[in-house]
Amino acid sequence: MLACGVLLAACGSASSSEPAGGSSGSKSGPVSTPSSAAGRAGPLHFSTPVDVAHGVGLDSVSCASPTSCLAFDASGRAYTFNGKSWSAPTPTAPQSIGAGSISVSCASPTLCMAIPNAADQVVSFNGQTFSAPVTLPGADNLEAVGCAASGYCAAIDAEGNAFSYDGQWQGTIGAWGSASSISCVSATFCMAASGGIARWDGVRWTKPDPFGTTSSFTGVSCPSASFCTAVDETGHALQWNGQTFSAPVPIEPASNPSTGTLGPAPSGVSCPTASFCAAVDDHGAALQWSGGHWTRTVIDAGHHLTSVSCPTQTFCMAVDQSGDALLGRTASS
Repeated sequence: MLACGVLLAACGSASSSEPAGGSSGSKSGPVSTPSSAAGRAGPLHFSTPVDVAHGVGLDSVSCASPTSCLAFDASGRAYTFNGKSWSAPTPTAPQSIGAGSISVSCASPTLCMAIPNAADQVVSFNGQTFSAPVTLPGADNLEAVGCAASGYCAAIDAEGNAFSYDGQWQGTIGAWGSASSISCVSATFCMAASGGIARWDGVRWTKPDPFGTTSSFTGVSCPSASFCTAVDETGHALQWNGQTFSAPVPIEPASNPSTGTLGPAPSGVSCPTASFCAAVDDHGAALQWSGGHWTRTVIDAGHHLTSVSCPTQTFCMAVDQSGDALLGRTASS
């Protein structure tokens, strides 16, 4: 990994394709079902892993653009990507964030929000420095934050207490329960996922709907109010068409009960448009939804990918528990 240095653009592609399922039931495209044949290669090709955090696991990443990404490691240190290379750890991050699993969402290169898991504080990043931590009154173990391009953000704690940011943080009507992932399109549309999926309409959060699954959702991403994709820990995806979610469809290889082998589980998803999504899993694979089909490619063999962020259809950044980052680009970008 060190041969690549910190310059991701210089690293080549390292991947192998595996079968994948598909999702349907939305306005977004045709159905693809699980197949024993090798899956088509996705439109993005990922670089080999690049050592960013030197062995400390990277928990989360959010990219506002291909030249602006912010990632956190398990020690609370922050790293920024400028389109060519990763920075050294940001020195103010340890005082602002502290250790622990961190949720981060960037509305723009000059506005990111971050919260450590099981804390009651939020920290903002203006592209250069971190703010002092802001305590949200009434918060009890904040778990996730999501920001829209407009600068509107939403956060939810372990008890379902909900908060919004539109220039300043304030409490909102509760969200019925905790959230592992939040995606906001505007001040009147957010999706929050955990044991079920809830929707914010600017006034209230709906009661979470499990959509027939018994597992926990690990990620949700909405590029618009008429399209979202959610993934769960049993390897399923479902999509929102502006009215309803599709039935869950398998996108990962299934578990093998006879051998006790567990199938891979998605750990995050990012959809920059209604025609493209990327997800990552705990077996080192990237899953790409394009042309109405899911494909799965191992890009980080033997490692647990923890987060992915795609600000455009031609650029994604993924990070893993070994402290590495992998950049995904199309052949033409």
